[in-house]
Amino acid sequence: MKKGRRLSGLLLIMLSITIVGVSAYVYEQASQTITQTIIEIATITLKNSALGNLNEGETQTYTQAGVANLGDAISLTTTTANVYLHLDSDLDSVSGYSTYSIVVKFSQVVGATYSVGDTATTLTVGSPDYSSIDLDATGTWAFDFEITTTASSVSSDTPSTVTIIVSAESTV
Repeated sequence: MKKGRRLSGLLLIMLSITIVGVSAYVYEQASQTITQTIIEIATITLKNSALGNLNEGETQTYTQAGVANLGDAISLTTTTANVYLHLDSDLDSVSGYSTYSIVVKFSQVVGATYSVGDTATTLTVGSPDYSSIDLDATGTWAFDFEITTTASSVSSDTPSTVTIIVSAESTV
């Protein structure tokens, strides 16, 4: 019987040591540190532009020939392939226009997927945001704007501003 008690006591001591060892191992796993570096995937440059006056009922198309800042309105240099360019505008909240569209065209491309002059997207009152333009090669990309507006009737001069938020992301 003394032998059984000794064996039981010895087993309890061994079990206690095992629990302490497992607890230490779990603690060690929980205190691991992780480091990460955020890499810049693109440098974006934007130009502001003023379109001037528009009469009631008038339709006007603006290009870089008439408004220089519409040429290369967006330019960016990517440091990785497959950067996705997002355009989010507030065109859906602009009042005083029966038509307002912004055609975004490639003016500088990298690789063979796109050509200069290709339309990347068109932003309108009904579709003010564009999910993504896939910039599939590393390098410098640029986009021209072509804007067409038709003014509605107003009771006095009505200044308006359209804001476009440009962002880039990479899934790599």
